[in-house]
Amino acid sequence: MDREEGPQSTKRARISPTVRDEVLMESGYKCGNPICRNILTLQLHHIVWVKEGGGNSALNLLPLCGHCHDMVTQGHIPQAAIRHWKGMLHALNHAFSKEAMDLLLFLHVRGPETHMYTADGVLRFAGLFAAGLVEFGMQICEETFSSFIETRHEVVLSEKGRLLVDAWRKGDEDAYRVQLAGLSAGVSHASVADGGLRVSDNAENKEGPR
Repeated sequence: MDREEGPQSTKRARISPTVRDEVLMESGYKCGNPICRNILTLQLHHIVWVKEGGGNSALNLLPLCGHCHDMVTQGHIPQAAIRHWKGMLHALNHAFSKEAMDLLLFLHVRGPETHMYTADGVLRFAGLFAAGLVEFGMQICEETFSSFIETRHEVVLSEKGRLLVDAWRKGDEDAYRVQLAGLSAGVSHASVADGGLRVSDNAENKEGPR
């Protein structure tokens, strides 16, 4: 879990169980790469590397599966993407539930395929509706065997939701900033999301030139 990063890594204190649990819970015990989301062999990656002064605080750690961790240390995944993924996890965790985050990714991966939800099912998207990240598609009404009329609703990503998830998956921080700036959701969402951006900015400032 606490694997050294890079050939010139320096000896460092082990990550405490409390911090490890906090970081893993933030990611839902999944890889922090939103395209991957693997649940196996997770390792804690230092956003600002230890050899560059990075510490073991939760804000400087991102869970990655072994494959994604190797891709980062070999330079195939840019540090900007890592900082962005951490900022997104930090912001979305405070604004939404783990289920809502997975629902955002599910709707994106599903694409144009139609999936209908009952009224109870729609309630699972309540926070995403409030933030303007999802919207209703078509609606159908069906008569049940007991002559009760049941409605089913299609839930789809809004344009803002689609662009936000696109930016998240691509690790595109500039697109992330543009989308957050355009969100007209509640004040609590915006303020927490801005906090995620500050985390990213701090990490970038700490990192310095390579």
